[in-house]
Amino acid sequence: MKVYIGTSGWLYDWNEGGNFEWFVKNSELNSVELNASFYRFPFPNQIKSWAEKSGNIRFSVKVHRKITHILKLNTSAITVWNDFQTLFAPLEDKIDFYLFQMPPSFSPDYLDRVKKFFSNINNRKKAAIEFRHSDWFNEEMVREIEKAGIVFVSIDSPQIQSFIVKTNNIIYLRFHGREVWYNYDYSKKEMKDTCEKIYCLKPDSIYAYFNNDHDMLFNAREFYNMLKYK
Repeated sequence: MKVYIGTSGWLYDWNEGGNFEWFVKNSELNSVELNASFYRFPFPNQIKSWAEKSGNIRFSVKVHRKITHILKLNTSAITVWNDFQTLFAPLEDKIDFYLFQMPPSFSPDYLDRVKKFFSNINNRKKAAIEFRHSDWFNEEMVREIEKAGIVFVSIDSPQIQSFIVKTNNIIYLRFHGREVWYNYDYSKKEMKDTCEKIYCLKPDSIYAYFNNDHDMLFNAREFYNMLKYK
């Protein structure tokens, strides 16, 4: 099983250097989610710099909110996606996933739109989709997403608690906080229990990202060591 563990972004109080270089050299992790791309299209020179300085870090790039939250994967979103992906060409060899985080209002009523969107874009094999509407979190919906060739994002959050699934022999897991969003320190037991769930599913690869702000780096390091040395 290949293990990739990271944080959701790197500009937090634990980053003593306040930059990407510090993360690459000191995080002790091997992956990262790029969250800034959700809010704005990065400048080309930024993307080139990340590619040059990334070392062995693998990326998951969060797709811009115009695609997911404004256009909600409609036909017009395909054009925006093409522009977005083209912008990231210098980093493409380092990117394992493009993360499509959907808004809470995006229910399974949009399933046909999801299928249509992903059937009409290139690089679908790198797509991972995270839902926030609770009606997606059942076996039927997971299998529908898998049939569409997309990775269903597992989550650990106050809303869903721990929902972990394997799609396309991959687990992609985001830790948002068990009791409160973003401000939570995962206990050793909680992380060990999650490791057991992962091993029971026997994925080829596990990608896990901590999105719990202050504690994310320390939780990610501990979780990485649990999975690596089990």
